[in-house]
Amino acid sequence: MSSLSDLQARLQADILGEGRDAEDLIAPAPHGSRASRLDVYRRAYVLRLTEFLGNDYEKLRIYLGETRFSRMARDYAAAHPSDTPNARWFSRHLPAFLRQSKAFLQHPEVGELAMLEQALNDVFDGPEAVPTTLADLAAIDPTAFGNVRFALVPACMTVEARSNATSIWSAIRCAETPPAAEPLDMPQHILVWRQAGSSRFRILGEEEFMALSCVAEGLDFATICEMLATYDDPETAALRAANYLRGWIEAEILVRTPAAS
Repeated sequence: MSSLSDLQARLQADILGEGRDAEDLIAPAPHGSRASRLDVYRRAYVLRLTEFLGNDYEKLRIYLGETRFSRMARDYAAAHPSDTPNARWFSRHLPAFLRQSKAFLQHPEVGELAMLEQALNDVFDGPEAVPTTLADLAAIDPTAFGNVRFALVPACMTVEARSNATSIWSAIRCAETPPAAEPLDMPQHILVWRQAGSSRFRILGEEEFMALSCVAEGLDFATICEMLATYDDPETAALRAANYLRGWIEAEILVRTPAAS
């Protein structure tokens, strides 16, 4: 006789799609079959996974509509079965899955919409950090400012879009009809971060993206100014760098690195 744990393991494997040999564990049904009774649990499991995806990707669910979203969720669950007790991580492969899915190869905005939502979720759950303030900045010796280095807070990242996924997201958020999907002439760099307990994003200009990338690489302020001088008017490079720095500090996305102490 099988142990209770063995019986539970067989039933779980069947519900998870890892086997189809648990029908004999189901009591005979007054109507229908054992298989149909077991199918109730199989369908309920997929519906639950679909609910998890819908919670993590609310805008994507609205954009696709219930029917397409449910179909996509079933395909995703088959390709990426849940492998952790924490439901938060079940959806982590969805953006990559959508980029590779034949069903959405002609709709890159779908994967990029998922990418944006995932980034917003990830920064919301990101580690805490004490950001640099304008008061901290004012306390730095002006003669040493060129050597100062900053880093991005953990709850901050940049992602790249080649479609108008940000416009689609914004329209859905405002309960408006989203614009037709279209490719962009140039890749769009998007800053995603958490501030005051909320996830935010904004589109970066090419120069600001370059400057912020320099911060992420650990370059000092003087080097960043030099990089900006090669990008546009050298005479205003330091002023532009200072303006970017002020904006990043006000957005609470910078921390001072220990190397600058």
